[in-house]
Amino acid sequence: MTMSSTPPAGWYADPWRVANWRWWDGGQWTGYTDHQPLVSPTAPVAYPAVRTVDDQSRPIRAGWIALGGAVGGVALSVVVYLVLRVLGAERNSPLVTLAVQFGLWIPLVVACIIAVRRHGSGSLRDLGLTVRWVDLALGLGFSVAALIGVGNIARALKSIGIEPHRTSVLEPLRRSTLTTIVIVFIAVIGAPIVEELFFRGLLMSGLVSRWGAAIGIIAQAALFGLVHLGPADARGNLGVFLLIAPLGAVLGVLRYSFKRLGPGIVTHALYNAAIVAYALSR
Repeated sequence: MTMSSTPPAGWYADPWRVANWRWWDGGQWTGYTDHQPLVSPTAPVAYPAVRTVDDQSRPIRAGWIALGGAVGGVALSVVVYLVLRVLGAERNSPLVTLAVQFGLWIPLVVACIIAVRRHGSGSLRDLGLTVRWVDLALGLGFSVAALIGVGNIARALKSIGIEPHRTSVLEPLRRSTLTTIVIVFIAVIGAPIVEELFFRGLLMSGLVSRWGAAIGIIAQAALFGLVHLGPADARGNLGVFLLIAPLGAVLGVLRYSFKRLGPGIVTHALYNAAIVAYALSR
């Protein structure tokens, strides 16, 4: 948008022609659209008549779709695990770990796709899925800050007798090269993309639009922490939750501040890479 002065926040003609209108937050374009495709995609974009309040749409709110994706992901991952075990696969096999992870991820991604098709333009950019080169620098800085903050929390937890991790999280990395490759793929590539898209893209978008930024960020962070709990002792799970939920809050703040997922995806990936590297070095 090239003007002598920055226009105020409002609904303007979509410069990408994905929809008729797109929300300008006063500093940059967001992923929020009016959900209506252009009648004539080749028509010139006329700048910009602000829409009336009655004509404005809200960010994507697809709570039931998000819930279905979460439940479906947990259910499918359990089914995949049980089927592979019945077929004779070893419990700690890296291929079982990867298959179970895909069982969790697929419904989450499908839920995001359904949500943008039913309530958006059909593009995952509606959920903020854009990554820019600057996100590499942003992600590096925020990941270092997150590691320092989480490290301080971990030390505080240990001082009061709460284990800040589960031993089972680190054990697989000592088993084989293939397992290490699988863990690195899951932690550094798959999880940052899928989890940011679902938790900070789909889930948080609906929570923030309904309850406001503070509650939305805290709620998604709590849910993010809960889904990382495992079949360990209560003290180990408590420590995991108390470390991961604050990280989810930081990633939520990044999503809300930058209006896109790129900084959070890179931050998440570099944070996980540092954790995996630490586990491998032990």
